Amino acid sequence: MTLNIWGASGNWEQRCQLIVKLLKQEQPDIVGLQEVCHLRGSGLIGENQAVILARMAGYPFWHFVPAHRSQAKTIGQAILSHYPITAVDILPFPRDPTDPKDTEDRVAVWVRIALGQGVEFCVTHLSLSKKARERSVRQLASWLRQISDAPKILVGDLNDEPNSTTLQFLLRETKPPFADAWQIVSGSTGGFTFPSHSPRHRIDYILFSPPDAFEVEEVRIVGNVPNPRGVYPSDHLGLVAVLKFPGR
Repeated sequence: MTLNIWGASGNWEQRCQLIVKLLKQEQPDIVGLQEVCHLRGSGLIGENQAVILARMAGYPFWHFVPAHRSQAKTIGQAILSHYPITAVDILPFPRDPTDPKDTEDRVAVWVRIALGQGVEFCVTHLSLSKKARERSVRQLASWLRQISDAPKILVGDLNDEPNSTTLQFLLRETKPPFADAWQIVSGSTGGFTFPSHSPRHRIDYILFSPPDAFEVEEVRIVGNVPNPRGVYPSDHLGLVAVLKFPGR
């Protein structure tokens, strides 16, 4: 599962309850979270959101990596898992200070999880800058290849549409290329995740490499039903995919 949790939201405590409910309902083995914050303050808002969600949703294993720091918050990526995390690596994407759209440091987080023969899982949140995104995915693909030849699952908010240079590089030029779980099941139809109240952009993904590494049993949008007050779990909708090793 992947979800951008919009950590800077002013009604975080209400959203937290909705995210926990979603996680308990879906029970994904592995969760990739973006825009995870540690905000200054008291109560829930003074804690690391990854810790809160892991504790409340029943995930014994988690890892948080900060990407960008300011006076008010630290923001980064997190992974929650029902299975032990046995290895971790990170790839920073420092921002370009000359690029007015590249306003925050970004990071990719890779883990190996003790599920089956081992699952390699990576979560990232790419820049609002087109130049930075195109630069970052090339660094990301090279880095993941250097880690190991094992199959990889890559999830996150890539801030780009399927036909963008960013996604086309991952799906066509990377060796081996990535496959798009949503596209395998639903083709070019749907998959819109942003904004949650009126989704019209497909910018959140569950990808894997090589394309024959997994069979996609199911992939769907989650978090698309607001509570009675009209609040969604996040400003992004989430994605859940059921991936199986071939022949199992």
